[in-house]
Amino acid sequence: MLTSLRLPTAATLVALLSVATARAECSFSPYAFFPDRNDRVRVVVETDAVSFCDNSFREGPGYHFTKVSVVQVPPHGLIATLGPNHFACHALPNFSGQDRYTIRACATVGARKGCSTLIYDVTVR
Repeated sequence: MLTSLRLPTAATLVALLSVATARAECSFSPYAFFPDRNDRVRVVVETDAVSFCDNSFREGPGYHFTKVSVVQVPPHGLIATLGPNHFACHALPNFSGQDRYTIRACATVGARKGCSTLIYDVTVR
């Protein structure tokens, strides 16, 4: 089983995207995924227009990630890879409404292998 972690907003991303203030106004629904089952998981995200949604996850017991990548970028936002299994998204200026991005996480566990599709449905207030 693999679970998500939420880390503090990355100061370097704040500087790179030139946002004056970044508050921790982002929440993710709890989720777990199992790449060896080739599952699809929907993650509900709520945020405001000025916050960064910083999300990362780690390998569960026995799992080894083979590839983690963004396969669909948010049409109304930006997504940055901050490190292995660590991503942050931010809405475009003056956007509010629904957005979506998708991450694919592939891993092995013992002799089993597969990929999970993580679909992030974002509501920007």
